[in-house]
Amino acid sequence: MKRGFVIMVRKASKEDIPAIAELYREQCREMAMLIPDFIKEGDQSAEFLENTVENDSSDILIYDCNGENVGFILLQAKERPDFDFMLPGKYCYIMDIIVTESHRNKGFATALMNSAKDWAKEQNCNLINLDVLV
Repeated sequence: MKRGFVIMVRKASKEDIPAIAELYREQCREMAMLIPDFIKEGDQSAEFLENTVENDSSDILIYDCNGENVGFILLQAKERPDFDFMLPGKYCYIMDIIVTESHRNKGFATALMNSAKDWAKEQNCNLINLDVLV
């Protein structure tokens, strides 16, 4: 590894929102090709991203590679539904995860998922929920 090469997963700040928005554009383009009857190309709302970063029960974890944001995972801590068969508690919902195409298959998504597990524990969640395309 080169000297000075820094890789880390960290919580996003408001300053990261433009980079996150660009990653969302990439994700929407790809998903629009995969499921055109459900997703179209577009942008994630800056207001939604700011609220997610500022809210105590949600976060965006950024994969920062030498100052370049190459991926993120958006997490929300939610209360379990009030069903008779479920015990009260919280779960972690992974709303989105993306790694830019040029950085895929290098373990970045695995690092983001491992960080999501740690985040969920900090939020007192004992379950992680992720929806995926067929």
